[in-house]
Amino acid sequence: MGEVGMATNNNRRVFFRIYDEVNLSYTKIDEKLAAEPNPTFTNFSLASDTERPAQDSERLLPSPKKILPGFRTLDSELNEHATLNVNISASGIAFSCEEALQEGDYLLIKILLLSSMAAIMACCKVVYCKSSNPYESQYPYLVGAHFTDMQDADREMLTSYVEKKRLRQNRGRGLILAAAVTVILAPDVVFGLLFEVFHFLFEHLLELCHLTFEFIESALDHLVEHLFHTNLKQTQVIVFYILLSVALYASYSIGKRLPFLYKRCKNSLIVYVSRKKSSLLYYWHEQSLVNKVKLALIGATVITGYILFGM
Repeated sequence: MGEVGMATNNNRRVFFRIYDEVNLSYTKIDEKLAAEPNPTFTNFSLASDTERPAQDSERLLPSPKKILPGFRTLDSELNEHATLNVNISASGIAFSCEEALQEGDYLLIKILLLSSMAAIMACCKVVYCKSSNPYESQYPYLVGAHFTDMQDADREMLTSYVEKKRLRQNRGRGLILAAAVTVILAPDVVFGLLFEVFHFLFEHLLELCHLTFEFIESALDHLVEHLFHTNLKQTQVIVFYILLSVALYASYSIGKRLPFLYKRCKNSLIVYVSRKKSSLLYYWHEQSLVNKVKLALIGATVITGYILFGM
């Protein structure tokens, strides 16, 4: 077992930090419990309920009613509401919370990294708890905590995960920045190219649909003529009504599902916009005053430059 290094490192920002979505559950623990020898925490975090001694389980876990949903076992199913935007590093974590925690509280926390489906458990100490996103009524508080105890294997896995995630995010941000610069510098070329691509795809999609319809109609003609020994006119009439029946059934099926699909898409869009808004506000809330001023100046400079020189 190894300490994460918060006690020996006064600057927590030396660790790379990323913004990510994770499943998170926690429970409060006593300060004396957090200061116990490492093997006790190792046994709790690795052993299953059947393998862990009864006295350790009773001593480590408070009443089940005080434990948040999803914090039963590592393989328990976490509900959708446990998915949170977090700012995480190998030294600590900041996350949205539904209850007001106190500075100095000790937590036993479980983090499920969604992209790798790996679970990490650690002891951490709350360093601040303040009001968060006003648009997010379910999680009105923002909690920052630093890890005080974590298994060496979990710490290495978290460090590797953060580094890989940071590199992927940097590549993605680089592509987005390059695309934005390209659009700003040459909007006519970009939009002209996009229009030509969509026109090409739409034209060939229509041609593919026409060829598919002709193939089905020809196959039905031969099938009806072979089965019923009809002449050309009778065959065309039968095939017409078959295709009409299929079209009406397809239209009925699609129309029946449209309200459900519309409601589902609407709800998904609302959730997506709400989460992105919360994520942006969360990111802005985490920045220092200097960084906020820098971001505001960069944004104002870009907009002014585009208005003066790009338009």
